[in-house]
Amino acid sequence: MQPILEIRNGTKLFGRIPAFQEVDFAVSPGEVHAILGENGAGKSTLTKVLAGVYKLTSGEMLLNGTPVQLSTPAEGLKQGVVMVYQGTNLVPSMTVAQNIYLVPTFLGT
Repeated sequence: MQPILEIRNGTKLFGRIPAFQEVDFAVSPGEVHAILGENGAGKSTLTKVLAGVYKLTSGEMLLNGTPVQLSTPAEGLKQGVVMVYQGTNLVPSMTVAQNIYLVPTFLGT
């Protein structure tokens, strides 16, 4: 089965400091992933690249097998990429599903 979202040999640098290097990551239909690792391993940066917050320094990102560079999170949403970040920015009285639905509803997408 072809992945719907994929990073191949991805590297993200901030200046000369690597957040992550030569990462391969793929999500196929119906899969849910948890990204685990030590502090500073690049987990948050990887998810932000997938969502369009940051661009890869090198490597490629594919959406349904086609190379893509998401420029903003809004562009990611338009392409169907939704990220649930760990943090306190969720609405506590709402379910996870309701929180996921909240952003596209707010943006009118």
